Amino acid sequence: MAKSLCKYRRVEIADKFAVISKIVSEPQFVCSSCARVASDKAYLCKPSALKVRKAVKAESAVAEDDKLHNVGDHPALTPAAQAHLAAIDLIEHEEIVARPTVTKKQAKQLKKLAKKKHKKLKKAAKAVQRYDKALQKAKDALRL
Repeated sequence: MAKSLCKYRRVEIADKFAVISKIVSEPQFVCSSCARVASDKAYLCKPSALKVRKAVKAESAVAEDDKLHNVGDHPALTPAAQAHLAAIDLIEHEEIVARPTVTKKQAKQLKKLAKKKHKKLKKAAKAVQRYDKALQKAKDALRL
């Protein structure tokens, strides 16, 4: 089985850049978890097929744009660019998920946790100051 794109470490990405660029050059699938794209679903953790008809719409839009602006010297979109446009179009048309509202009880719990965290951080800072003070005394004693 092929290694998932999200499993690559930074060093491996640099070492296998040619292979990775080949995998993502013509995307057919998008990961619904991490939003990476690949040409084969074996390279993704939760693959979903990209819709091809969106790319056809992008092609027709480019053709209409060519007619209107007469851009004969500009190159046509590559299949990879068309797939990228299709992915962007798919993302733009997804429904926006409403963020959950925080109840009064949850707000109170969050406030209590924040206060507790602040208290522990304050206590840790005080311990660091005591440690630094003791360390300085030890250094001064050794210099005698």
